[in-house]
Amino acid sequence: MIDDLDRQIIDQLRVDGRRSFGEIGRSIGLSEASVRARFGRLQRQGVVQVVGMTDSVKLGEMEVHLAVRVHHMPVALVARELSRMPEVRYVASCVGPYDLIADVRCRDLGHLAELLTERVRRVNGVAHAEALTVLEVIKDSYLWAGFRELPAAPGERIIPP
Repeated sequence: MIDDLDRQIIDQLRVDGRRSFGEIGRSIGLSEASVRARFGRLQRQGVVQVVGMTDSVKLGEMEVHLAVRVHHMPVALVARELSRMPEVRYVASCVGPYDLIADVRCRDLGHLAELLTERVRRVNGVAHAEALTVLEVIKDSYLWAGFRELPAAPGERIIPP
């Protein structure tokens, strides 16, 4: 079970995954040893993993969301097969008109076409795959609390409060 202090540690790492345990401890009121112990527990539980993340636009890659309908095959088997593809970075089952959502990164349009036609659509059980190409990322937040953006001023909002 994670508590508020665990969430604060995770948020500190989301802001800067290279932040030292001492810095994190000072900002949330814990000792370096306590932060280290909590981080170790969170890591062993599989709750947290610190990795480097890339910006697909700056790398010149295409970022695509795939919406997939599955027929005549367990969704979990199709999800597992999609997960084996190196371009697929995220797979989730969902409810609604699609059974799976996947996030994909490709070098270019040709790479995307090959991925969809030669591999994704040939997976047993994939009845329909729709590609939604990301043009611009407006928000990509990994924070739970404490470091969130400030809400827009009343004059900046297009939806009334």
